[in-house]
Amino acid sequence: MKKWKIILGITAVFLLGMVAGGLLTIRLERRFALHGPDAWARLVIRRLNWELRLDPSQREQLRDIVTTAQQEMKLVHEQNQPQIRTVLERAKDQTRAMLRPDQQAKFDKLIADRHQKWTP
Repeated sequence: MKKWKIILGITAVFLLGMVAGGLLTIRLERRFALHGPDAWARLVIRRLNWELRLDPSQREQLRDIVTTAQQEMKLVHEQNQPQIRTVLERAKDQTRAMLRPDQQAKFDKLIADRHQKWTP
């Protein structure tokens, strides 16, 4: 019996970590989206310029590199987003299924609150 509790506990921690990671990713994505499409690029360029003391030519080359990478990442994200949502939804459903009814109600409220907070 103890062995199953340990396995179930580890599985629950893993699943909740996945859900939390996915939700954090969505939040960070929206944070950068709120500051415009170039927020991420400006952040990277500013940081590398500060750390490496880039000259103007290097900054321009870096701007091109970062812009290209950003466009490629957007394409990859769009391709993988449906799979990510499926994995997160399955993890949420599995987590909910292992909870007692009183915990399920709290879990549902927690998920609804987070969804409302992060959905524009």
